[in-house]
Amino acid sequence: MRYPQHTILVIGQAKPSREDAIYNTHGEFYISLVLEPETGRILDAECNTILDVTRNFVADLFIGKSLKDDLPLLEQEIRSRYFALTQRPLIACAKDAYNRYMKAMEQCSKK
Repeated sequence: MRYPQHTILVIGQAKPSREDAIYNTHGEFYISLVLEPETGRILDAECNTILDVTRNFVADLFIGKSLKDDLPLLEQEIRSRYFALTQRPLIACAKDAYNRYMKAMEQCSKK
């Protein structure tokens, strides 16, 4: 098993600009994050970019950080290191993933 039983998957999504190839290919921009639920630590990440180097770069930005605690840091790193048409959608994806994570943790705490 690649991911331990206790991990969770959250997906963030956003609309890219019409000028971006992702819009023409997928219509939406997605990022999938495998997390440790207690800490929000990101164990793996992938997004639906066109080029592998972009996908790998995005993964390196996210892996090891905590979605729970490091969202401002992630946004700052995206703004200062990721210069693509999908910069704003990537930030929006991160925020959407954060909201989904928080909702999942709220649901789990009610069980």
